[in-house]
Amino acid sequence: MEAVDLLMAGVAALVLGLCWCLYRCVTLLAGWQVAVAHVWRGGYSDLERLDDFVHLQQSIGTLRGFDIRDGEGKRWIEDEVVFETAEGTRVHAMVGRQVQRSWKPSSVFRIWYRRDDPQRVTAYGPGYWFTMALLTSAALYATFAWGIDWARTGQPPQWLVDLSAAEVSHK
Repeated sequence: MEAVDLLMAGVAALVLGLCWCLYRCVTLLAGWQVAVAHVWRGGYSDLERLDDFVHLQQSIGTLRGFDIRDGEGKRWIEDEVVFETAEGTRVHAMVGRQVQRSWKPSSVFRIWYRRDDPQRVTAYGPGYWFTMALLTSAALYATFAWGIDWARTGQPPQWLVDLSAAEVSHK
């Protein structure tokens, strides 16, 4: 498999990711409502936080172990929250979110719930998904601006050669 084929597979993945981010953004704006949620039962105990603090950034050997949804310096937790819908109905639901490792997560935060099914909630609103779409678009632009020619020819773009030559001449 050539470098161009591998790069184009990456471009296809970025395009699919961009479509997903835009779909989630539009879906949340069209049929979901924002609410303030209070944590009823937390998914990140004090002992787990202390264990994460002692083990710093590694997940292996901790009480919680490794979870694919954990991010760099983050932990994926699932909280039971209670909130009021726009109609005044009090709802309990489970919501997943990423929090900073070894820090006490906020007990009050904003969620988005589906108007026709308030049990379906998310902590990631349309602003988050739109930001992810912008970052994905920037990655696609950077790839098309100079990455494809670089992969096809094997030579870096001229501006990068000039930049590295200027750094070498200043040393």
